[in-house]
Amino acid sequence: MYVQLKGHIEILRQDGKKLTFDAFNYVECEHDIFKINSSAIVRIPTSARLTLKGEKATESVQTAKQFSRGDKIKIQLGYGNDLRDEFEGFIYRINYKRPLEIECEGYEFLLRAPIATKTWKNTTLLDVLNYLTEGLDIVLNENIPDMGFDKFIIPANINRLEALQQLKESYGITIFFQKNELYAGLAYSIDNGTVKYEIGTNTVKDDKLKYRNADDVRLKIKAVWIKPDNTKVEAEVGDPEGSQRTLFFYNVSNLEELKTRAQEEIVKYKYSGYEGKITTFLQPFAKPGMKAELSDPQYDERKGTYYISKSKVTAGRSGGRRIIDITIKL
Repeated sequence: MYVQLKGHIEILRQDGKKLTFDAFNYVECEHDIFKINSSAIVRIPTSARLTLKGEKATESVQTAKQFSRGDKIKIQLGYGNDLRDEFEGFIYRINYKRPLEIECEGYEFLLRAPIATKTWKNTTLLDVLNYLTEGLDIVLNENIPDMGFDKFIIPANINRLEALQQLKESYGITIFFQKNELYAGLAYSIDNGTVKYEIGTNTVKDDKLKYRNADDVRLKIKAVWIKPDNTKVEAEVGDPEGSQRTLFFYNVSNLEELKTRAQEEIVKYKYSGYEGKITTFLQPFAKPGMKAELSDPQYDERKGTYYISKSKVTAGRSGGRRIIDITIKL
């Protein structure tokens, strides 16, 4: 069966006018739960004919002059009439190449606005996020954890995005956007549904997907307990010579409990199963936050469900591909 790769790009200019493109040279979209930023690249011809509804095509125009930095952009890709949302955000930069290249950012683009310094004697993660996103077209995920701070400071001379990045780095919080929805909290907490893969059937490449045995995994966890007054207590568990993961913990009562909880986390990362990347066509649709059910017709014992942490989608004259990263086994 033959299916045709199709795409639809919609640009909403700041003056309210809408432009659409159903043809392009190349599109690339990338999302990662471990990064605040999401990105897209669109390459289109340097000139095009504008078509108004109900009228014939007008004269040729330079595409670069039809939009500008800050315009909203939405990208849909798929086969036939089955198009799925792959990216939503804003034009960040226009590169005057041939073909014309448009760099895009997700809704973190809105956070590049400055923010006034502020100090809280006692606050919560939700209060801080509300302050950073106040007045912007950003909504907060309903599952943000109830996390408190005895003291929290937003320094002077930084923008909202820099403040959010500092929050992420200082407290080990997973922060990422899903369109205009911002999530902050524990990793692997979002459930966006399930996608099924059968190795060698609906996968294009799986050479970067490796099977490992739990006994072969050497892991060391550096556990960081952040107290309500923002002081830190650290402990290390696991193989001293193993690869290190740093995990942050809250609501811990003492050092022994911190070590116990860190030891429990080792079980999550020391598993027998797959890790790495899978390359597929654009269908089945998948995005970070989804569960990937893997099966291998040659090795039934290798069945498993894994968490998708990252996706990269490309589409162009050579076809469409989706590369997903799987991390922990669920």
